[in-house]
Amino acid sequence: MNTIHFAAAQNPSGSESHAVGASFFIAMWVIIAIGAAVHFAVDRHRHGHSPGRGVELSLLWVMVFGGAWAIWGGILHTSGQASQLATSIGYAPSMFQWEVGWGDIALGVLGVGCAWKKLRGQWLTAAVVVLAVQYGGDGIGHIMQWVAHDNTAPDNVWAIPSDFLQPVIAIALLVVYRRNIARTRSLAALEPLAEDAQSDLDRRDLTKAR
Repeated sequence: MNTIHFAAAQNPSGSESHAVGASFFIAMWVIIAIGAAVHFAVDRHRHGHSPGRGVELSLLWVMVFGGAWAIWGGILHTSGQASQLATSIGYAPSMFQWEVGWGDIALGVLGVGCAWKKLRGQWLTAAVVVLAVQYGGDGIGHIMQWVAHDNTAPDNVWAIPSDFLQPVIAIALLVVYRRNIARTRSLAALEPLAEDAQSDLDRRDLTKAR
């Protein structure tokens, strides 16, 4: 994950530096967890229980809020903070950050777009696929930097868990979400058949009664 926070630009040293790096990635997951829980509670209070709704809202928070987080990081990578951000990851400042930043922004826009119902059905799968490819590759890169080049910069090390965790969670939620939709559609398709069968039974009973 290429999203970095402003505090990292201060380049604190030692354990303090790693604490700052960890706090940024942990904060994202805390916000996602709390936001999804509150959203589900409010939604259930207003509309009642709906099977699969918790999965849908959790997936949306991972993709939509995670997308907003990626946009923020992409903007920082393409702004005047680029050099400081590169240092916090243990990289040398480079114009390649401009390309990385726009990649994060593109991923973020795709994720945020899932907030709209009209786009959700078409965009969710695409957003999750792009998330898995980009963050999976990014995580591998951070591991290679750590192992091959002893890059223990806080935002290199602490990016690794989130780079793999977010795609795995998104994929799992998407699979369950799609299955719930398919089950709901199947039940909806069976309802007219059940009604027709019941109508036939009612007509037979009425005929016998006569």
